[in-house]
Amino acid sequence: MIKVGEPFSVRVPASTSNLGSGFDTVSAALNLYLTVQVEPTVGNQIEWVQGADSGPSFSEKDNLIARSMHEAFSLLGIQPPGLRIRMDNPVPLKRGLGSSAAAIIAGIKIAETISGSAFDTDRIFQVAYPLEGHPDNLSASLLGGWVLSWTSDDRMQAEKLLSTLSCRFVLAIPEATISTSEARAILPRKYSLQDATHNVQRCALLIHALNSGRKDLLREATSDRLHQSFRAQLVPGIQQLLDLENLDPELSASLLGISISGSGSAVIALVDDHEKEIGGWMLETLLAQDTQAGFRVFDLDTAGARVLSHGDTIKP
Repeated sequence: MIKVGEPFSVRVPASTSNLGSGFDTVSAALNLYLTVQVEPTVGNQIEWVQGADSGPSFSEKDNLIARSMHEAFSLLGIQPPGLRIRMDNPVPLKRGLGSSAAAIIAGIKIAETISGSAFDTDRIFQVAYPLEGHPDNLSASLLGGWVLSWTSDDRMQAEKLLSTLSCRFVLAIPEATISTSEARAILPRKYSLQDATHNVQRCALLIHALNSGRKDLLREATSDRLHQSFRAQLVPGIQQLLDLENLDPELSASLLGISISGSGSAVIALVDDHEKEIGGWMLETLLAQDTQAGFRVFDLDTAGARVLSHGDTIKP
């Protein structure tokens, strides 16, 4: 329990979303974290400090942590006190890893903690959803684990899945970036009934595979006809990864499923072995199309957003 007026930290996981067929619906939290350290100060000024891993500098107007924090304070009807806020953000931007969603959740958690007012999930989403515009990454960053989210009457809702699936995530992260607006603009406005049916079937299968731990279903369950073939055009080599081009047959059994992470440019493979070898294949495939990239291996974060006192030990 954080006492009002004490320094604290907020830790929010990055996330991956869509998983192929689960477009704007299925997401998962990763053990890669935005961390924000908050110290009360005298007066009413807010000082923003960027850590070494926080990417390019920005104005407060562009700072989603600041925007969501002020929205939450406004909802509470109070003015924020003086604060010194340090951000350490190793989450790559514009790669489909939920960097904006993590920032939005962090800002709300700061306001919630400083005010001493506990927000329920619906209230957090009430602040967060208008700033983000789609629910999947927000829900994973808040709740952790595998999450199913949806919208109804301009309201977002989410449920954490009781998944028994055990796997790791190998992420190929290209140097090239894709903005969410760019990735959405390339999608068609109409789809055939056949393609829509394909995704409905696979998304249902994906939820079943996650809840039952059926790894053998994931390759088929992550198959998609609504967005990936279009977004793959934005970065050379992504389509070859989705097609499993030149994948060593000995690695095939360990690669459970592969998809574009969120709107891209990162590509995520669900694996249960041979992480380094599969990561190497992903980089070679991208490089063959002149796309520079690196790869990293992550596990599922099950805790979601956490508020920690400065004396707490932070564990994955």
